[in-house]
Amino acid sequence: MSNSTAENGASSYSGTVVAVNAVISVAVALGLVWVVNGFNVFYERLDRVSPTVEGGGIGSAFVTGNEIEWLVFLVEAMHAIDVLMGLFILVMVFLHWGAFRRLAGRMRQPGESRVATDGGENE
Repeated sequence: MSNSTAENGASSYSGTVVAVNAVISVAVALGLVWVVNGFNVFYERLDRVSPTVEGGGIGSAFVTGNEIEWLVFLVEAMHAIDVLMGLFILVMVFLHWGAFRRLAGRMRQPGESRVATDGGENE
């Protein structure tokens, strides 16, 4: 499935493999578009009962002041946990970024001679 005549010894895919993958990808994409078109939501037809804060619509309890204390506590706790998890993710991203930069700095650069780990001669 690969062409071994690419430069620098790297292999590349043949044109036939690329064409077959393109046809399959287009067929899958068109099939998904056809399936998704069956799930139309017409918001104009939804039954609305006073969708404003003054009318007591959906979500107006948190604008005017919710009376259920445990629910308010859970919502505020979820917001705090969300912020803490976001900070944790950022710390992990920067920690791994720094670790991989250090690892890359210790790696052999292209064109450097091979290292003889057993104390023998390099070829």
